[in-house]
Amino acid sequence: MNLRQYRDSDVPELTDLVNEAQQGSIEFIPRTERDVQERLAGASCVLLAVDEEDSIAGFAYLRQDWYAETVTLSVRPGHSQDEIADLLLPIIEPQNKTGVVSTSIEPQNQSRLTLFTSRGYSRESSLYRLIAPLDRPLALPQVAAGYVVRSLRPDEEEAFIRLANAAYQGERLRPGILTRWKEGDPAFDTDLIQVAEYEGELVALVVAKSDLMYNKHYNASRGYLGPAGTLPTHRGNNLSKALTARAMNLLRERGLETACLHTWDKNPSAMAVATSLGFRVDYELIILAKVFG
Repeated sequence: MNLRQYRDSDVPELTDLVNEAQQGSIEFIPRTERDVQERLAGASCVLLAVDEEDSIAGFAYLRQDWYAETVTLSVRPGHSQDEIADLLLPIIEPQNKTGVVSTSIEPQNQSRLTLFTSRGYSRESSLYRLIAPLDRPLALPQVAAGYVVRSLRPDEEEAFIRLANAAYQGERLRPGILTRWKEGDPAFDTDLIQVAEYEGELVALVVAKSDLMYNKHYNASRGYLGPAGTLPTHRGNNLSKALTARAMNLLRERGLETACLHTWDKNPSAMAVATSLGFRVDYELIILAKVFG
């Protein structure tokens, strides 16, 4: 087995590999070549393990995701995960930029859990997916005096991006995001983005969408809610709950039957808001981390 760098011409083979490797995972949706290319375009390092005929047996890459710097390892079925991991991880991991590398694993995948824990990774947290029925309209919670809750206007993209990046404490959104969301789903519009305004400033947000790929693949009718984001100085005013309830009602009005969102086990306030609105844990993703330096 040899190692080599990634080339754009590898995308078709890597797409096949990813889909083979992920077959059987929860809510598996086949990746397209565009999905894989975009994912690798944001990676800081991509390394391939190839056989004597230059066929790709596995690959790994590092990238800065919204929650951490992550390593992703994919191995084609029929090849040894341990052998490929021992080739790729010792070279990929030291190239991290933050001193900590994380990876996510489904709890039922015990072989993968063992693979990473035996190489110095330990459990850091869990990311939960929660599901709620949209079978009835929700009463809208009251917010503190002085706040106005409403939908985002199309001309407020700059303020929306500034708010999101400040609330989430990182570069989560970039200019042109509203156009990209619209291109991905022609039914999307800014009415689905709920914001709170205080003295003319946007201070909190929740983004709602149709869970387009899931609905298409599984013939379903599910909406998706991004995490509620509130500027630190405006927390504690019931904004997250009010905006989430408004977003759920809008999804219901658009004919969707359920809504899903994600939250961390280390965020009890977000979990409390979600459960009070009818959400229940549907799925857990384990986050492992390895510290360097």
